[in-house]
Order: sequence, then C-alpha cells, then structure tokens
Amino acid sequence: MEGQSLVFSLENLSLIKNFKNYRDRVEAMTKLTFYGGVGEIGGNKILLEEKDARIFLDFGMSFTLAEKFFSEFLQPRKCNGVGDLIEFNLLPDIEGLYREDYLQDKKKREEVKYDAIILSHAHGDHAAYIHYIRKEIPIYCSLITRQILKALEITSSSGFSDFLHLKENFKLIESKKGRLRWAKGAESKVERPFKILKEENFIKCFKIKSLPVCHSLPGALGFIIEGKNVSIVYTGDFRFHGYSGELTREFIEEMIKNKPEIMICEGTRIEEKENTLLTEEELKNKVSKIIKETQGLVVVNFPIRDIDRMISFFEAARENNRKLVINSKQAYLLNLLREVDPALPQLGEVAVYLSRKRKGVITDPSYPDYLVQQDYELWEQEFLHHPAAVTFKDIRDNPSFFLFRCDFFELKELIDIRPPRGSCYIRSITEPFDEEMMIEKKRADNWLKHFGLYPYHQIHCSGHASGGEIQEMVNMVKPKILIPVHTEKPHLFRNFHKRVKIVSPGETLKF
Repeated sequence: MEGQSLVFSLENLSLIKNFKNYRDRVEAMTKLTFYGGVGEIGGNKILLEEKDARIFLDFGMSFTLAEKFFSEFLQPRKCNGVGDLIEFNLLPDIEGLYREDYLQDKKKREEVKYDAIILSHAHGDHAAYIHYIRKEIPIYCSLITRQILKALEITSSSGFSDFLHLKENFKLIESKKGRLRWAKGAESKVERPFKILKEENFIKCFKIKSLPVCHSLPGALGFIIEGKNVSIVYTGDFRFHGYSGELTREFIEEMIKNKPEIMICEGTRIEEKENTLLTEEELKNKVSKIIKETQGLVVVNFPIRDIDRMISFFEAARENNRKLVINSKQAYLLNLLREVDPALPQLGEVAVYLSRKRKGVITDPSYPDYLVQQDYELWEQEFLHHPAAVTFKDIRDNPSFFLFRCDFFELKELIDIRPPRGSCYIRSITEPFDEEMMIEKKRADNWLKHFGLYPYHQIHCSGHASGGEIQEMVNMVKPKILIPVHTEKPHLFRNFHKRVKIVSPGETLKF
C-alpha cells in the first residue's frame, strides 16, 4: 500500500511538472493579433504579446469600414462611448484598453491591461483611434509625430482629437453654490503620458529599435522588435522616392543585420511591379514648368500635412518668383515642426492665408481689432497681424505673385479671389478610389469649371513603395515568415516569398 502511494505521488509530481513546463511555454509564446490593417489599406491595430507584456503597434481608423457607417454628418455618439464603434467592428471589443468615460457602463472600473501604444506615424489610419485609449496607457512615437498630433488636437474642430490630452466626458464638479455641474474646458483636461521613442527602447520583455523611414508624412518610423522567442520587423508605411529616401534604405540595412524571423510589411502598391510614379524632385520640376507658363494665379491642392509636398511647391514657387500661400492650420503645424527642424521654410518665406470667418470682417478696417479677433480661434489669432499674413484682396490684386493652396473645403475662397483668365489649377493628391471620393471630386470639378480652372493638371507622387521595390526589400531582408498588412491584395506577396501568412481580422498568430 505504501509502495502504491509512492508511485502515485511520483506520477502526480511528474504530471504537475509537465503541466508547469507546458504552461510556462504557453506563457512565453509571442502572439500577434491583427485587429485591423488586414485585407484593407490602413486601419492598422496590431497587438503584440509576450509573457505579461501587451503593446499595440499603431491604433488607426479603418477609413473604408468607417465610411460604410459614418460620415461628416453622421458621427459616433459620445454618450455611447466606444459602443457605436464596437458595434461595427471599428474597435475591438476588449477590456482594459479604453478610456473610462467612454465605457458604456461608466460606473464599472476596468483594470489596465495594456502597456503601450507605439505609433509608426501620425496619419489617421495609424493613429486616429488613440482618442479612445485610456489615459494611463503611454503613447510612444517620434518627436515629429507628437508635434503633428499636437497641431491636430489644437486646430481640429471634430471633437474626436483627444491625442496629447484627454477631455473627460461626464465629469461632475461642485459649483460655488454646492450644486453639481459638468466640468468644462481645463477642468476636464488630463495630459496623456506621451513618450518620445529613442533609437533603442525597452517595454517590459521587448527591446524595440525605432528607425526613421521616408513617407509622405514626416516623423514616420519602422521598428525592429526583439522578444524572447522571435525577432519581428514592422515596416509601417514607407517609400524610397521622397526627399529622405535614404532613411528607408538605412532601415533595410538594419533589418538585414537583425535577420528577423517575422516581417510585417505594408503593401499599398503591391500590384505595381515597377515604380512608375514621380519622385518628389521630378514632381517639383513639372510643377515649376507649369508655373513658368502661367500668367495668372496658380491654384494648387496637396495634402495638408505632407511636408515633402509643401517643400516641392515652395521651391517651385520660389524658382518662378512667386510665394506659396498656405492656410492657418498648415502655418500652425509648420511652426511646430520648425521647433524640431529649423531648416524648414518659415513664415515670411511662405505666406499664411486669413480667410473670412463668422462675421467676415477681416478686410474691413472700420471694425476694431478686438471684434476681428472674435472671428477666430485662439490658436489662429497669432497670425492676424503676422507680416506673412495675406487675405483674398492681396491675392486678387496681385495673382501672378502667388501660388495659392486650396483644398476641397477652401474652394469657396475662389468666390472672393476671382482668379483671372490665364490662371491654372494643379491637383497633387491621390486619385479617388471609392464612391464618396468620386462624388467629392465631381463636385470640386464643378467649382473649377465655374472659375475657368478646368481642365487641370494632375501631378501626384505616392507615399508608398511599389510592389517591385517591396519585393527587392523582402529578398534582401529574407524573413522566415512574411505577413502582409495595409493592402487589399496580400496574395500577391506569394509571388516572391514562400512563407506568406495571410491573416484575417481578429486572428492571433503564436510563435
């Protein structure tokens, strides 16, 4: 009997030991869960886990999915917190991630279960949904990305731009009379823990190397991540044909040295075998030639935060003795970015356009300054008396001196400016790729035809590498497993790599 008990105990000990070893192996696994960015361009939300560490690589909006349910005039309800977005799978239904004032049961407290959000860059399809992240979770990014998000937060009127600060909804405070009231302004404002990424960073068990890459937005990063089990590279969005293309090539050299097991790679333009689009330098030269041949006003449209593109138009204007005119939001961003990179153009070298707002008295000298100021937000008022400020009258009176940036929402300024005969329009944004963009373009074309600016010049330069360039990069890095993201055609990666893993939304991979 005693011998049987001894054998039984030894068997139990062996089972317990084997179970413990199995549990330890499971806990030590590296896991990747793809909550966005798969089967679509953008919306990247990739959860990386190992042991007790949980970090998100980007936390962006899926524009394609969002536009199926929401629009400029049909927005998610703040009173329902994250509920409206979870309803349509725009946000993953997980606990311990979202700000407490946006939880449907606001009296229920959730334990924080995530250690960080790491942003590759500040485009909305990678960063917009940090608005919903709870205040305790640190956001890691480049200094330039932080400056861009600061500009977005201060200049945006959307109500969904709590990036550097969180404005707590439903916060009650006691008034002087002892009654409860809703907190306003600074009373509800909480600063988020933003952390600027260094070249090497440690978040629990992960060593994260961040390297700058060239993209159509400054401050973009790629990442080399080392865990206990695997080495992972995440490209973010990148290209080679911008003014800082050498940054992407340096990132590739570091990836080659690291010999990663897993590469998470964007593939926006994967179907293009050759890079047939212009470089920024070529774009600048084409624009300069058009300006030289134009007698009247040159009206242009380029992405508001694409600093490479702004430099292209700035240089083209300067070559032809003209001055680029940007709006106040761009001017505010430019001032913030110059704190990081003083080599960027400064106000004076470029002009800032003051549009008529609210009462529209900016150009009427009969109104005192304090009344004019009331037409503008506090952040805009610094430009009202700036030497670089211009109004529609300045451009209308001397159209051949200016290069006026005018996007879809600023077309109404043309009513005041009245472009003379001999003017032209240069469109330097991507061609429409969905129904809503087609409708917007058709409406813009109607405006341009009305003011004699049609047909126009379409001159664009992509923010993404071509399929041929991606293939060459993958062949150089030689990852064991290749995971396509940020693409509608992930299967095309199989044409040049043997182990391509095409994931589905919400799928978890274990290594």
